[in-house]
Amino acid sequence: MDPAEAIRKRIRLVPGADGRKRHLMHPFNGRFHPVDHAALEALVQVMVPRIDVSAIDYVLGFPEGGSIPAYAFGRAVDRPVILASRLPLGLPDTIAFEQPGARLGTTQYLYGLRAGDRVMVFEDELTNGHTAVNAARALRGAGIEIDQIAALFVIDHPALWRRISAERLTLHVGVTLPCDYAPRALEGETD
Repeated sequence: MDPAEAIRKRIRLVPGADGRKRHLMHPFNGRFHPVDHAALEALVQVMVPRIDVSAIDYVLGFPEGGSIPAYAFGRAVDRPVILASRLPLGLPDTIAFEQPGARLGTTQYLYGLRAGDRVMVFEDELTNGHTAVNAARALRGAGIEIDQIAALFVIDHPALWRRISAERLTLHVGVTLPCDYAPRALEGETD
């Protein structure tokens, strides 16, 4: 069995405490159970040859779930990793972007980047693409080059693909999941 299919079988949705939002549970989360390092490494190794990192200076990860996958990918391709934070600091060259629907604060901050840097985002999951697009726009606005996003899991929804394409981003996918795996309803999602 290929690594993607083996991992797909281990993914499930669990309800949040309020019963409204569901959460994607997978072996790379680390918040709800130990990270399965071997499975994460296997999926990252499947993705590495598909992603050209020759023009990438940094791999970016977003909290919480994207931090561990970004680190694993950055290590596999020998690129430094920069993690976004929800902590606002008074540092120069701060880049801020919104994560719509986040319950722990919607603004994320990136530090340590300069105009001309070349980056890619490596996420654990993409549901509708809003956060990735917001980050790409903020990065470009700061003079940072970005044209690639990668995610371990992507919800296969037409609005996501249109949104990513309209932003001129290439999306690299480890495992594609059907719409019923989305943490929240995607019916009516539009650009």
